[in-house]
Amino acid sequence: MYQKTDIPDIFLKIMNFIDSHTHAYMLSGRDLELMGLSGVNTAVLCSFVPVAKYAETLMDHFTELDTVHRARLSEYGITAHIFVGIHPRCIPEEWRRLLPIIGECIEAGKAKGIGEIGLEKANETEIEVLKEQLILAREYDVPVIVHIPMQNRAKITDKILSMANEVGMDLGKLVVDHTDDDTIDLINEANAVPGLSVKPGLLTPEKIATNIDKYRNGLLNSDCASLTNTDPLAVPKTARHLMKAGIEKAIVERLSNRNAQNILKG
Repeated sequence: MYQKTDIPDIFLKIMNFIDSHTHAYMLSGRDLELMGLSGVNTAVLCSFVPVAKYAETLMDHFTELDTVHRARLSEYGITAHIFVGIHPRCIPEEWRRLLPIIGECIEAGKAKGIGEIGLEKANETEIEVLKEQLILAREYDVPVIVHIPMQNRAKITDKILSMANEVGMDLGKLVVDHTDDDTIDLINEANAVPGLSVKPGLLTPEKIATNIDKYRNGLLNSDCASLTNTDPLAVPKTARHLMKAGIEKAIVERLSNRNAQNILKG
């Protein structure tokens, strides 16, 4: 279907990449420099703190993303779009106190959307926390980045999609991240947005190229963080592979830039 052509590497050097899901606030200056030099000029910073027993921990984290890391990424030529939320792996005891704080971040223009949120074990608390944040997203009409785990992925993806429908959220603003061949059809059929994390154990550039029709509406990202085995250059490397595999320039641009632009502009 897609004609294979030789694309010169110089094309990659003039592309503007958006990494649509990162924890780049954890990265070294060298990693950020490499991202900027490789054409990643925009990165979404998703909030996540490995240990957050107290609501104040996440409050401080939200402030840090806006006042410290936005400027830090800018030093390397990277525009940061901040998403704030309660990750299912770090739900504080008094998590309800964070809901108005998330709203205030959005109202003040400090946050572009809500994330990273989602389900890990899909227990009662996680479901309640996710539901309240999906309601916030509906009320503020902002995009959401949701996490799905490595186990029971299809079942949990279906649960998240159903919850978003139940609260009346626009599924065109629901990015279901960490998708793979086991969940892509569910996400596409629901008219939600596939988040394409290129990282060990999940998607590879080869898999995306082979199934480009299924993945063409997705948002490429690295999910990069110092705590995990991830590659801050996953987006430009994937774009390079796709072009060498003969995928059309327009589709590569959509995956690595335009689709994310459409989500970020609201």
